Amino acid sequence: MQHELPIIGSVRGIERAPAHEVALCKTSGQAIGLAILKSGKTASRIADLIGMERAQLSRIIGGTHHFPADKALDFARATHSWAWQQWVSYQCGMDMVPRVESPEERLARLESENAELRARVAA
Repeated sequence: MQHELPIIGSVRGIERAPAHEVALCKTSGQAIGLAILKSGKTASRIADLIGMERAQLSRIIGGTHHFPADKALDFARATHSWAWQQWVSYQCGMDMVPRVESPEERLARLESENAELRARVAA
């Protein structure tokens, strides 16, 4: 059985794109293109991975359509790049930083989630 399983290597994480490259992107489509270029995958493959029509992704890159925000995390995972999210932040005069949750915030979040689950079970 063990010999039938493929060798599993380390999984590449999502990485920040160089800030100067993100700053050169004039449009959302260019930032999408940057992430795709850095991924080494084709736009068609990325579209398939995120469950988007290839033509729609092409229109987004071309600037005639907007990128749907609900696909942002799937896109980052598929390209292993935060380039598009960095571009959005840059356009707002901000920068992305990892979120750090204090123990108090974590406790409050977990208590809230617990209360929500209890309410669902009681209903």
